[in-house]
Amino acid sequence: MSSSTREAPLSAETCQQLICLTLAWDQIPEWISMEGGSDRVLREPVCAILVKTTIGWVLLDTGTDARRFRGPNPDRDLYAPAGLPEFLTDGDPLLDALAAHGLAPSDIAVAAVSHLHFDHSGGLRHLAEAGVEVCIQRRELDFAITTAGREDAYLREDYEHPALTWRILDGDGVIAPGVDAVSTPGHTPGHMSYRVRMAESGTWLFAMDAIDLQAGIDHDQVVGTHALPADAPLVRESHDRLTGLAAAEGARLVAGHCPVTWPALTAADGFV
Repeated sequence: MSSSTREAPLSAETCQQLICLTLAWDQIPEWISMEGGSDRVLREPVCAILVKTTIGWVLLDTGTDARRFRGPNPDRDLYAPAGLPEFLTDGDPLLDALAAHGLAPSDIAVAAVSHLHFDHSGGLRHLAEAGVEVCIQRRELDFAITTAGREDAYLREDYEHPALTWRILDGDGVIAPGVDAVSTPGHTPGHMSYRVRMAESGTWLFAMDAIDLQAGIDHDQVVGTHALPADAPLVRESHDRLTGLAAAEGARLVAGHCPVTWPALTAADGFV
């Protein structure tokens, strides 16, 4: 179990390969993704990351369960009024994305989920069935189990699978050699971002939903939503923490739902 620290402990090793995955496209009003944004609807990617480490492949986030948005009665309420998500495959988004790189859930050494909103937790059942350990922040899991519900964009059927094996983190910690959890609460009570150290391309900071858009980085505007009113100040603290870490470490800071910057990363298959 990891202890919280503002220095964000740095893994000593580096990783061999980094693959950015797009698991779906969501229709999201700009104000959700950036404070002060307009009502215009953005087509935003649902993101996940594969990292090859010295202990094997690590999966960061799992996307959306497509089944609830298909068929004759798709679940429109979760996305009202913007529209249903688009999936890149008629099959399972996570399984097909892994298969495109010759992988299956059983090939994952360890996984993590930044938070338990349904566009990040939808593939957890596959990890449960494969016996893959999943890292999560204690505060996030506690909130999801004791308090959160559908109105908060948490779907219990995603994360209450009886076979799920959790590794509980309390703040910053090492997920795998070269892959760190960076505590960034605010958007949700136990949100975390990821730091990945690559041998050649240097350090990457994946903000996930602590910063949704590149415009939020460029204009110093925080993400537009938070789960708990009392956590509103943490949204700014986590935003500033990520931009500060990126500057201090010379890291590339990647926004978690950016339709501008993310497609370029997925086109470059396998950073080193």
